[in-house]
Amino acid sequence: MVLSMKTQDVIDPDFKQQPVMLISDEKKLQLMSNPVYYPIFMALREGYKTVKEIDEDYTKIIEKQARKKGVQTKKELKEIVEKQKRSGKSLYRYIQHMIDADFVVTIGKRVALDKPMTEKLFARTAKFFFVDKFYEKMLCNDTKCIESMTQLLGLIYDVPEPSKNVLEEFTGLMENSLEKISSILFGEKSEEFVQIVENLSLGEITSVLQMLGIIELVTKSKNYSKLLKSLDK
Repeated sequence: MVLSMKTQDVIDPDFKQQPVMLISDEKKLQLMSNPVYYPIFMALREGYKTVKEIDEDYTKIIEKQARKKGVQTKKELKEIVEKQKRSGKSLYRYIQHMIDADFVVTIGKRVALDKPMTEKLFARTAKFFFVDKFYEKMLCNDTKCIESMTQLLGLIYDVPEPSKNVLEEFTGLMENSLEKISSILFGEKSEEFVQIVENLSLGEITSVLQMLGIIELVTKSKNYSKLLKSLDK
């Protein structure tokens, strides 16, 4: 019979995880989008962990992603895991990169009570990380986009092209609505926001925010009556 080692976690009492952190620095954005760091982000979303625990979760997350993409057989899963799995040294290096970028922090240590051994404990600096002004990526408001949208609206509704100025005003209203939603939920209501969406994926949260922005936009319908009238035959 194998007995589990008795341990005690010693946590820095001054550590306080932020609910939401907005990222605008380009290097940090590149790190966020790098797939080798994704399993670490996800592993630590559940709470603080040792490198050994992150390593175990890394494999599970790779398998989960593969299954989402349609991989079913054990052979294929094994090949993908072997290809994407990282050594303990590599994980330490990745974690250090994330510490340097302020995504992760060392918050304490796990002490073995019956052996002279300790392990560092790592946590995310925030429960959620979002691209600052994420809504700008949902909008296309440059000259080419506005030109294309006016032509497409004319095509869809079979009416003369709406005024570009009116469409620009509408796009500005939509941006303001998304900005208002993110300002409230990422700022003054961030604690409540995190509690409500903690079981959703980042993609699902983004979709929720987009829908909330649309609802907020609908409340301003009187402000874009010109556009609606221009689409009415």
